[in-house]
Amino acid sequence: MPTYSFRCSDCGPFDLTRAIADVVATPPCPTCSAPAQRVFGSPPLATFSADQHRLVDLAAASAEQPSVTKTIPAALGRPRTPRRDPRLPALPRM
Repeated sequence: MPTYSFRCSDCGPFDLTRAIADVVATPPCPTCSAPAQRVFGSPPLATFSADQHRLVDLAAASAEQPSVTKTIPAALGRPRTPRRDPRLPALPRM
């Protein structure tokens, strides 16, 4: 649930945690029951580390100029041995 900030003219600031549908424009102050005004503040913005900034920049660069692979990577080009379950021949056939 969101937290809303209010300021009472007599008692000062206070916060209320309410559902969006239950919030009112001027709730009563919990201390003196006088109507309080809602205080609008800036949203809490997260700060990114240098590594997070680098990843965002790489993602943006790949959206504009994606790298094109011209050969199959060595790890993907090796042949695989088929995996067979020894219980497979025992299954009923239809």
